[in-house]
Amino acid sequence: MPAFKPAFFALFLLAACDQTAAIAPQPDLPADDPRQAELLAAECTIYFAAVVKLEAEGRAPSGNPSRGCPAEAAGIAADINPMVSVPSVTPGYPQTLYNRMLARGIPADLADDIAKSKAFWDLVAKRDSLLAGF
Repeated sequence: MPAFKPAFFALFLLAACDQTAAIAPQPDLPADDPRQAELLAAECTIYFAAVVKLEAEGRAPSGNPSRGCPAEAAGIAADINPMVSVPSVTPGYPQTLYNRMLARGIPADLADDIAKSKAFWDLVAKRDSLLAGF
């Protein structure tokens, strides 16, 4: 029986730890490229805004959406309200970003709204322009 105690304790610790993955860097940019930090901050503003919106609605994410985000991103405003006319989420980065929101614990209904927001599409456009060198 004593052999089970360490295994049980280890499983308990793993279950208690935050399992949300850190934000992956853009594979098209070098890891130390300053554009990585710019994109990370823009993505994180969406996650912080989502947490604030959920808290205002009396809800909670199922994970920790802002894990791995720089604290400064919490102070940057992000308009995550759905716009009237938006493009649909397409394969590639928009779909990847949408899937990341879900994986980080943002409920699907809020992720759907965010995918129609100015902040979401501004980030998609920013990423495209940074990668294109504009």
